[in-house]
Order: sequence, then structure tokens, then C-alpha cells
Amino acid sequence: MRSIDVGEDKAIKIKDLIENRLSSFRKESQDSFDSFKKNASRIITSMLDDEGEGLCRVKKGNAYWYYWTSQKDKDDAVEQFQMSEERAFAFAFIKEYLPELIPPHIFLALQTEFKKAEKVLDYSELTKYLSKIDFNPMGYDMHSALDHESATIEERKAWQFVFDCTFNEECFSAKYRSIHDNYDYTPLILSPQRVVLLNQQLKVLAYEHKTKTTRYFEIRKLCEVKKSNELFVAVKKVEYESREKFSAICHTWVKSHFESTSLNEKATFTKLETDNCWLVEMELSFPIHFNRKEPDPFFIANYLSGFSDSIVVLEPKFLKNEMLRRTINLANAYNEKCDVEALVNESPHLMARSKEN
Repeated sequence: MRSIDVGEDKAIKIKDLIENRLSSFRKESQDSFDSFKKNASRIITSMLDDEGEGLCRVKKGNAYWYYWTSQKDKDDAVEQFQMSEERAFAFAFIKEYLPELIPPHIFLALQTEFKKAEKVLDYSELTKYLSKIDFNPMGYDMHSALDHESATIEERKAWQFVFDCTFNEECFSAKYRSIHDNYDYTPLILSPQRVVLLNQQLKVLAYEHKTKTTRYFEIRKLCEVKKSNELFVAVKKVEYESREKFSAICHTWVKSHFESTSLNEKATFTKLETDNCWLVEMELSFPIHFNRKEPDPFFIANYLSGFSDSIVVLEPKFLKNEMLRRTINLANAYNEKCDVEALVNESPHLMARSKEN
């Protein structure tokens, strides 16, 4: 952008631009001429102004010639490519706290920006913000251990593969390291629907062809992944989620928490006669249980359990029953006569067990 001059009389072709002004950049990138030209054309074309201002082009013979209409337009455009302190802060935050949601090939392509950001922040007062900010969505200082720099080559390949299949809507086969016998190392055919960061674990929501169910699979537990010739099955949201009416009695501090989140847009709060007690009502989405054709309370029960006895679920019944089951088992777990290991061992299987069992 900086190498293109101002004024139609100084217009230049991309070929001449690369050969005469960008040769050192091309050498540094080690791209072939055609590859470098393709990338340059893509960037330049994306900056063209439809109104005949800013970056413009004019056709001369069989080639397009490019020029800026004014110095101000050029300066404003070039500024977008500068690593400002604010952009550096954003890059540093993403790399520190959210790297697992960036597909490996994109993370690799951003290495230059990450390095520039580090250099800018070395001399910036904004580093004090990073040192004063903790990102603890789970309520405790813990983050996903799956990151690009510590992952093995095989882990990164599998990671990239799952992202690619999800974005391209392609099936793949895999085995899965699961605590449940019906999934543990069983060959699976999966149609990936979405990639989700859930409870600090990177998961893929996928339709499993044999059981015709949709469930979450932790990406790092997938192994022997490879493309499948099976036709991709797209699943509508209404087929793997259920909307249910939720109501509970909660303390004011829980109400305040809900109000500080996106749940505030869904919830209504009614003051009860007892001080600091509120009736909260809203509609919530529950995934369909992979073993039972009914809503799965697991993830929402995990979330609500963090409020302990400051919230009591009234409905839906399946969620209330799960909260009750957990409460009874927890009370037993802290009884000195309880076989704690047996209780802990059985817990996830109770949640996954089909109704008839």
C-alpha cells in the first residue's frame, strides 16, 4: 500500500510494483513470483474504492495500473497495517487466553503479528493493563492446556484436521478415548457441526453416524482421524438442542451475576417476600442427551452447582432431579462412612446411563 504512489500519472502495474519496489519483501518471504503476485493482488483488490476515491485502478492495454487519489487516503489506509499499541494489546490477549479457538493454520499465519505485538508492548504503557488483568471465566485461574506452541506435531495435525472438516462440512472417521464403553476406542464416523470451547475444553459437536446421535467430543481425545467417504450429515440446531422453561429461586448475589451476563437479556426476576430472594424465569437451551432422547442437564447443572445453595431449581423437572441427585450424593460423599472412591467412580456413568438402565 505504501509503495503505490499518489496520482493517476504515477500509476503502476502490480508486476512492476513487485519487481521494482517489493523485491526485498518477496525475497524475505521466499514465495515464488506468481505466489507473491497473487497475494499482492488479493490485498490490493480488497482495498479498491468503489466510489473512485482512495485506491483506484485504470486499465491500460491488458493490464490494470494502480494509484492513490490523495495522500490523506493513502495515509489512512496504511495506518490499518500499522501495529498500534491497542492492536498489540488485543493480539497479546488473544494469544495468551484464547489460542485454542484459532485454527492452527491461522495461528501460524499470525506469527508475524504476534511478534510485532510483543515488540510494541515492550515499550508500551499498556503492559500495565495486561499485568493487572486476569481472565478467569471458570472462577479460578485456569486455562486450557491445549495451545499451539506446546502441542505435538501430531496433535496440531489432528487439531487442524478437525477444524478443516468442520468448516468444509466433511465427514471423518476416528476413535475416541472415552470413559463410556460404547464410545471408548470404538470406530466412529463423525459429521462435525461446530467447534466449541466448553468448560476450558476444546470440543467438536458432531453427528455420529452409527448411533444417529449428536454429542460433544473433546478434540484432543480423538485419535486415528482420517477422511471418510460417507456423506456429510448437517444437523439443524432444533435437532440437537431443546428449549425449556427454567425457573429457580436465587439469592440477590446470583441475580446480580446473571444480570452481568448475556442471561440478563433472557431472564425476568420477581422479588419474593423473603429478603434477598428472587424468582428467576427464562428459556434455556439444553443439548439432547447422547444416550437418551431427552434434554441433557449436565452442562447447565455444572454451571448452577457453582452457586451452591444460593439457587434452588424449580423447573424443568429433569434438571431439578439432577441437582437433587448431586445434592444427595454430595451429602453422602462427606459422610465418614461413605465409600468415596466408589461414589466418584460411578458419578459420570449415572449421568450418562440410559433411562432403562
